[in-house]
Amino acid sequence: MTTKGQGASPARPPRPEGRPPAGLWQTLPLTREERLQRIEAMGQRIHGYIQFMGQIGSLNGTSAEAKERAVAAFYECLAVLEGRLSRIHEDLQLG
Repeated sequence: MTTKGQGASPARPPRPEGRPPAGLWQTLPLTREERLQRIEAMGQRIHGYIQFMGQIGSLNGTSAEAKERAVAAFYECLAVLEGRLSRIHEDLQLG
């Protein structure tokens, strides 16, 4: 297990591009177009998170155990999300 030096904090990776201003996400989208725009933005951010997780092996200053927990939790969340999105997709196709 690796430990961090006192007072040292690992550099935080940049957040994925396309993050909207905080106030924008505090309001509900009122139209289908607004929802679709937000879905697109979320998809881009999620893609960035996936890319980051794919490079987790090169992340310095983080223990192997912490990386393993993060990968397992990330996978579990994506698996649940994918299942729910798949059901929505199928329901829409079936009419």
